[in-house]
Amino acid sequence: MQLLSIMLNVIAPIMLVMSIGYLIGKKFNPDPRSISVFLIYLFTPSLVFKGVYQAELSGALFGVAGVALSSAVSMAIIGFLVARFLNYTTREESSLILTITLVNAANYGISLNTFAYGDVGGGIAIFYYVVSALIGNVFGVFFASRGTVPVTDALSNVFKVPILYAAIIGLILNYYNVELPLILSRSIIDIAAPASIPLMLGLLGLQLSRVQFGKNVTSDEKDPTLASKLSAVLLASGLKLLVAPFIAIGFALLFGLSGLNFNVAVLESSMPTAVLASALATQFGGDARFVSAVTLVGTLASILTLSVLIFLLGGTV
Repeated sequence: MQLLSIMLNVIAPIMLVMSIGYLIGKKFNPDPRSISVFLIYLFTPSLVFKGVYQAELSGALFGVAGVALSSAVSMAIIGFLVARFLNYTTREESSLILTITLVNAANYGISLNTFAYGDVGGGIAIFYYVVSALIGNVFGVFFASRGTVPVTDALSNVFKVPILYAAIIGLILNYYNVELPLILSRSIIDIAAPASIPLMLGLLGLQLSRVQFGKNVTSDEKDPTLASKLSAVLLASGLKLLVAPFIAIGFALLFGLSGLNFNVAVLESSMPTAVLASALATQFGGDARFVSAVTLVGTLASILTLSVLIFLLGGTV
């Protein structure tokens, strides 16, 4: 009964919003790239700035940050080794690493931890997301574009997105206790930052509505996709949902985390592939169909895996 309660009260509301985005995508077929541009260049940087600017830094939070960074690096290494073992091309290797490294710590993760552990859990999740967003926009932009453009261009793309700069500015203003002018506070913190989560949920639903399987995904034979290989999609989803939690638990213990900090760090690291991965793959020419396919399978499977994980971690508040 507790497991069913977790599914209905914690995960189902999030899935309902995603489902509405899915239905809108099926009926109206809006262009996801136009939405991803707003996310990458406006709403997500605002959420990152807010999280860093308002954070009360502590040793435990730095431990949460350590879990986020260590887990991402470990999963990237695992993805690299698996891709080399399977003789993936550079683009396929980059796509696999992208899907298992970027976690849906924002729209899904923040909402999940808030529903499971209250506002305190949600606050820890926001800080985790800030770190994972920085990782996502360093690792993510590079791997999203590495298979289609030269390495130097892929590296330069990292500095074209503003999330890194938003975090640095937020940290500086936080450290020196600088109060924002009211016009900036209301624009960035009160309007733009909260808008990022529902927009990302909507984009995730939209991206999922465009996922197709099978060899005839596209008539453009010059643009092959791993989405045509169900085994590749299941492999990436399995690595993300079944391997990542154990990696996160190990690092959480290593950094001495306990209580809510431990639970949130492990849950956030165990989230399915981030919608940001789809946005980056769409924006920078990566294998967006494969990333979206893994996001679809992983998101659906996470209803069970995350419910079980919350139950094993001690349930909800």
